[in-house]
Amino acid sequence: MMGRTSFVFSLIVAALFSGFAAQKIDCENATVADIVFLVDGSSSISPENFQEVRSFLRSFIEALDIGPNKVHIGLAQYSDEPRQEFLLMDHSDRKSLLAAVEKIQLLGGGTETGKAIDFLQKQYFTKEAGSRLGQRVPQIAIVITDGQSTDEVKEPAQKLRQDGVIVFGIGVGEANQKQLESIANWPPDRFLHSLDSYQALQGLMEKLLETVCVSVVAQKEALAERFADIFFLVDSGIVQGQFVSFTNDLLKLIDQINAGASTYRVGVAQYGQDTQVEFLLNAHQTRQQLQSAVSGFRLRPQPNQPHNLGRALQMANTRFFTSEAGGRAHLGARQFLVVVSGRDSDDPVYKDAQMIKSAGVTVVGMSAGASIDALQRFVSSGYAFDSPKVLILKDSILTEKKDDITEDCKGANIADIVFIVDESGSIGTENFKLMRTFLHSIVSSLDVRPNKVQVGIVSYNEESKAQVYLNTFDNREEILQFIKILPYSEGGTNTGAALNFARTNIFIEEKGSRKSKGVQQVAVVITDGESQDRVHEAAISLRRADVTVYSVGIENANMEELRDMASHPIDRHVFNVNSFTELKALKNSLQKVICENIIDQAVKVTTRESKAKKACVKKDEADIFFLMDDSGSIGNRDFEDMQNFILRFLGTFNIGPDHVRVGLVKYADDPSLEFDLTASSNVDNLKKSVENITHEGGGTETGKALKSMGPHFRRAMETRGHKVPEYLIVITDGESTDKVKAPAEELRLQGVIIFAIGVKESNEAELLDIAGDSKRTIQVNNFDALKSINNDIITDICTEDACRDIQGDICFLADGSESISKSDFIKMKEFMKAVISKSAIEQNKVHVGLMQFSTDNRLEFPLTRYYSREEILKAIDNMKQLDQGTLTGKALTEVSQYFDKTNGGRPDISQRLIVITDGEAKDEVIGPADALRKKGVVVYAIGVVDANTTQLGEIAGSLDRVYSEKNFDALKDLESQVALELCRKDCTINNADVIFLVDSSKSIDDTEYGSMRIFMESIVKQTTVGKDMTRFGLISYSNQPQSHFSLHDYDSKRKVLAALPKQKPTEGDTHTGEALQFSLQYFNAAHGGRKAFNVPQILMVITDGAATNPYILKEHSDALRDNGIIVISVGVKEANIDQLETMAGGDKSKVFFVDNFKALETLYETMSSAFCKSTKPACKSGDFVFLLDQSGSIDQDGHNIMKNFTTALVDSFEVGENLVRIGLCQFSDKPKDEFYLNKYYNKEDLNTHILEVDYTGGDTYLGRALDHVKEYFEKKRGSRDQVPKNLVVITDGDSHDDVEDAADVLRDLNITVFAIGVGDVHDLQILQIAGTPERVFTERNYDVLHSIKQRVIDVMCDDPNPPPPPTDSP
Repeated sequence: MMGRTSFVFSLIVAALFSGFAAQKIDCENATVADIVFLVDGSSSISPENFQEVRSFLRSFIEALDIGPNKVHIGLAQYSDEPRQEFLLMDHSDRKSLLAAVEKIQLLGGGTETGKAIDFLQKQYFTKEAGSRLGQRVPQIAIVITDGQSTDEVKEPAQKLRQDGVIVFGIGVGEANQKQLESIANWPPDRFLHSLDSYQALQGLMEKLLETVCVSVVAQKEALAERFADIFFLVDSGIVQGQFVSFTNDLLKLIDQINAGASTYRVGVAQYGQDTQVEFLLNAHQTRQQLQSAVSGFRLRPQPNQPHNLGRALQMANTRFFTSEAGGRAHLGARQFLVVVSGRDSDDPVYKDAQMIKSAGVTVVGMSAGASIDALQRFVSSGYAFDSPKVLILKDSILTEKKDDITEDCKGANIADIVFIVDESGSIGTENFKLMRTFLHSIVSSLDVRPNKVQVGIVSYNEESKAQVYLNTFDNREEILQFIKILPYSEGGTNTGAALNFARTNIFIEEKGSRKSKGVQQVAVVITDGESQDRVHEAAISLRRADVTVYSVGIENANMEELRDMASHPIDRHVFNVNSFTELKALKNSLQKVICENIIDQAVKVTTRESKAKKACVKKDEADIFFLMDDSGSIGNRDFEDMQNFILRFLGTFNIGPDHVRVGLVKYADDPSLEFDLTASSNVDNLKKSVENITHEGGGTETGKALKSMGPHFRRAMETRGHKVPEYLIVITDGESTDKVKAPAEELRLQGVIIFAIGVKESNEAELLDIAGDSKRTIQVNNFDALKSINNDIITDICTEDACRDIQGDICFLADGSESISKSDFIKMKEFMKAVISKSAIEQNKVHVGLMQFSTDNRLEFPLTRYYSREEILKAIDNMKQLDQGTLTGKALTEVSQYFDKTNGGRPDISQRLIVITDGEAKDEVIGPADALRKKGVVVYAIGVVDANTTQLGEIAGSLDRVYSEKNFDALKDLESQVALELCRKDCTINNADVIFLVDSSKSIDDTEYGSMRIFMESIVKQTTVGKDMTRFGLISYSNQPQSHFSLHDYDSKRKVLAALPKQKPTEGDTHTGEALQFSLQYFNAAHGGRKAFNVPQILMVITDGAATNPYILKEHSDALRDNGIIVISVGVKEANIDQLETMAGGDKSKVFFVDNFKALETLYETMSSAFCKSTKPACKSGDFVFLLDQSGSIDQDGHNIMKNFTTALVDSFEVGENLVRIGLCQFSDKPKDEFYLNKYYNKEDLNTHILEVDYTGGDTYLGRALDHVKEYFEKKRGSRDQVPKNLVVITDGDSHDDVEDAADVLRDLNITVFAIGVGDVHDLQILQIAGTPERVFTERNYDVLHSIKQRVIDVMCDDPNPPPPPTDSP
């Protein structure tokens, strides 16, 4: 029996041919169909008009071949109520049918078309009423109406269509056009007809009859069963018992699937040292012949000879499935290669198996002695079996695997995607069917529904046609049905015109584009040949409209053209296959990349930009020049793209005369200085200077321009007074007319680091000559791609500074399986070396370890073996590939021990594991990865080629730590990005007032003072010094305190370091209490203090002995705290621990002690975290409402962890009626109020109530909860006007309702939303809730939720709109 779903497709395909038949098809060929008329019988129809309907029905019936096994007709009439006139089974001959038509009488009454369509679905198109859907008979409904329905028609009509009924709509006179469009199948020009009067029905007869008849005839093709080609490759060395079991099962299988030349074709070969074909797919015509051949099949063992399965797979790829051998891939047949293996292969199998799979063949492995691990190396995912009993394959062979939303695409569930499909004559009908199947498969993997993914389709030859707009379909089932009837018209190939058509007619708001709402716009161009018009300008225009373009080339597609159309990076956006039959295998990699990129662009790009900007704050000093090509080959829009590239760059750095300075030179025939490094003191003035540059044109003398830069950089050092890092960023679009190598080398000898960006026609070798290092050369196809590479250069510039003072254990877990080629294994090693080279490898800083994994694991070196970069790089070079399977879970378990203290790990500092893999793990990874995270190891997952995105997420625990690349070449683009991530600190000091209070008593000698100075220097170097960032002051004391410099005296790190006294200040006794009292005044505004602007203020006391007057320590340190000043006590040698604790207010986390001055020099390494957190005070003011998910997807334990996490966040706030107020709401099916903002004003009561809230279970309706929770921010609920309003959402799953509109309303009310997703979260939905990636936090499970607490607090307490900094008095 054929399923209803597959029948839907069949019916729709039939309708296609009705609209595009080249000639009229005689209805005598429409031999079988079930056709039901639904006729409007309301009072608006006169008896005369109703007679016209009867005449129309008579003519229609007379044209068809009515009979028991032929065409059946049913008829229902409706007004307020539907009436059964006759069912499909009631009349089996034309005469009785015509008589029944004559008997129908006009009902009269209202017009409830929706109810009537529902009646049709339930009473007519059923087996009991005579429907022959189960016998693969076409189902057609024809609705005739002349008015507006008084009830809803959309949903009943949609249900009818989804049942496989093709619905035609005929509207007469005043019929509601919009309602008719909701009733009929798409497209309306085929299935919808509008007439002025009933008299015109007869004129419609011929066209309608032809459409219906052709749809019926086309069912023969549409309903044809999809067969398969199955080739069995049998190990000649399997034992006799296993062989007998295999052949007995194969005979049964052939019988049960009714194998034969016109159904399921079967071939057999055996392999050992060599491969011998028994019979090919086209050797036998009948089932009986096949069974006879199998019965005569005998093994020819080759004892003591190698088993070369790899060689056998080579033959399978080149010979078994060709059309000459009987393969039917070109006709859309599924193909299976079933390998029955008696032992593990003696030659490599992976690469040859991949070749077969890339042709769309499913490779099955069946063990007749071989290990499952050996099978896993060559089979398609999910097709390894521990038995040779091939009968278990029956269901897989008979039932085509249904495409569904893939794991890769579950998170990428918000996008507008338009497919631009070539239908030119070079494709041909058979290949277009394969393209249609490919498109159907891709769309099946997308979450098409309202407010999620929208799909549009443009087909083109010489002309372009909108087949589907973005707002045509709101569910996946109907667009998939339509794709089955995507028409093929032949013709030429005007791809450029199609790109322009899509931009101006599809990617527009009127047709459903949601670009204005920030939804990503994606175009996928599928073509088989070279365009007859230019694609270059059209592709640029489409990309400049913020559309991400993918190009898919088949057979004769022009690779240069494909690259010209695609977005940057090209390798990630261009796909090419040699034949249409290979499209099936391309589906997985294409949809994976599209969905990864959607998430990447929405979440990760912005997050990476934010991380890079934070890292670049540590770039305290640098001089950067841009050298900008102004030649005539550059258009005005191209020039604007260059300007925008530079403008985005400027917003990242701390621009200022004592910090980062930027200059710009443009050049053509001659260089021209647009502005020097000293021209602008702030970023706004610099941006205006860039915007005011004009494009003039000329030649391309890059060498002369490079030579001119030497004096500019020499002058830079003179104006600054000292040498700082110097960078030159060259942007050029063509080959230079003069030599570039010598002037570039001269600049590099001068210490200038050069980045060379080549656009369009730039010369790769010349770019290398300019930069001197391939890692600093970047090529893009067009200027519009410049916006994609900003972050790459910025990250490269800032990584060194970010990594300088980092401590940590970093272990690499590198895949050594045979799926990785020798050249790719080298690229992976080069990637690891590049990342390590950016880290500070020392015994007291970064330790590196490396384990290689495959089926077995090999520790290459532990964390404690090497403490120099050179030794580590050499050890990586010497690593030999394991060349086995891929047991990633096993490797994760084994590597865990090397982070333990007993094996040289340092659990008290940052520990990170970087997993690099190219394929799917053949064992479970989530348990071992969770165990690593629970012990505090942060795991990163880098996937290349066929890596499973879901597994990468399970390994890393959060998509924030997942990186995915299409090939190993692309790893080089990740080097700086990953290195920067490894150097990221959980806490950075960007804004604070810090005063050192330094003991200079006589007990401290000059050498010991030197250690104190080194300690202070290390503290200063950790911070970002600036007028609007961190400020420092210094007071020394003995008998009398002495101020050396105040908070407003120095605004750069260099100046503060220079101001620290090189000689020990005045000696005397240790009057610490008096010094504390003295220091208080230096935190006020007159001395540069910024308390009024909520800047954290810290006094760091450094002393080596007991205070002379200990009894006043508490009084004066309390006075400091009463003024909001944090006191950190640092004691050395003879310092009194009790006194240190007194000064710190009893807070032991702010007390540090070392027993000698040498140890003080490195104390910052252990106290840096506590010092940094002191600059991140609790949120002091605001309304915070927590919205907690209590749905059934969270168990009781997870809910308890969520409650504990919430109380931990609350503990970080200063709670009070005039400080921070807290409210709490829970949700599942419905929101549940727990308490409003005016209920509790102390932490104890708050936390007690939070921990006592109930867990209920239920579904996840987050949109409803977001809409409800806005009530919490009303005055009557305790919310206040003059404080920040914040909502914190903690959820674990995909909401059943839309969240975007409700979240937008909250933001319109100035409520800041933070979204914490735990578990299998949908990233784009979480992003819709928060509105920006900076306020999104995700973790894989609740057990490690605590690890993100500080990061959440830092973001929550970071005032997005801080008051302006104070202006210092002159």
